[in-house]
Amino acid sequence: MKKSVFFGAMTVAGLAAGAAAAGTLDDVKARGKLNCGVTTGLTGFAAPDANGEWAGFDVSVCRAVAAAVLGDASAVEFVPTTGKTRFTALASGEIDILSRSVTATISRDTTLGFSYIGPNMMTGQGLMVHKSTGATDYDQMDGATICVLAGTVTERYLADYFKAKGMSFTPVAAENGDQLFSMYFDNRCDAVTMEPPYLAIRRQKMSTAEEHVIFEDVIAKSYEAPMIREGSPRFYKLLQWMHYGMVTAEELGVTKANVDEMVASSTDPRVQRLLGVEGTIGADMGTTNDWMVNVIKAVGNYGEFYDNNLGANSPLQVPRGLNALLRDGGALTAPGWQ
Repeated sequence: MKKSVFFGAMTVAGLAAGAAAAGTLDDVKARGKLNCGVTTGLTGFAAPDANGEWAGFDVSVCRAVAAAVLGDASAVEFVPTTGKTRFTALASGEIDILSRSVTATISRDTTLGFSYIGPNMMTGQGLMVHKSTGATDYDQMDGATICVLAGTVTERYLADYFKAKGMSFTPVAAENGDQLFSMYFDNRCDAVTMEPPYLAIRRQKMSTAEEHVIFEDVIAKSYEAPMIREGSPRFYKLLQWMHYGMVTAEELGVTKANVDEMVASSTDPRVQRLLGVEGTIGADMGTTNDWMVNVIKAVGNYGEFYDNNLGANSPLQVPRGLNALLRDGGALTAPGWQ
């Protein structure tokens, strides 16, 4: 490892340790507001509408956390971050949670002083090319110019893949997502790399969508998840089980529309524990026993959360794929709610 990379990681880890000393859960409760880091703007994930109201997959995570901790999904301050500033913002304490669906890697998990929540999206790294190139798979990309997002793991995965295949490419680096796709659609590169959902979102916005091909295969797995600083175990457990709770709610048929009815009438012990009718799970973790009721009212169960932002109930229509429940052919499951 290069010294600059090593010391950079140590600096971020040191900042994270200091910022987490007081305990993030207590800090958020005392402040009465969650500071949540999001992207600078990507439809479907995090973007303000014409009225300045933030919406999207990552935004809904922020609202769910605020509902779980504070009982108020609107008690959120959204802090736009870039690929270069996101980890520093989290480490320094400027934000309480980074909700940019960060790709999970061993180096990030073991050197930065952060913990992942989830993963809340399972995908992979893909490639979109101009149809005019005639390329239909990676083996035809030797010598290509490829637009990449600077400072992200996608750049490294791409380099590793091409090296392993004995192929070469010329990277064209961009500072943010808007610049990345602007360069690609302006024909400054043959292809652009990112997770397929993001590629599909950008392609769908173009009037020339049919002129761009997304390869079916992926070159790397991409497990994505929000991140928090290490050193706040109660905050971590609360958020991790919030994710599991949303999955469990879908498994048990608890929805935004019927959650109040389930609280009042369900005799299923699993539902009663999930919704705080029985037991003291919420109080034991530092919140209220009806915390999952607040989460589900705010964003729904996991299926509703996904479909409303990216899937069947959104303009984007991105299939759930691996993000479907295990029983439905996906990979999504959760530990028992005991």
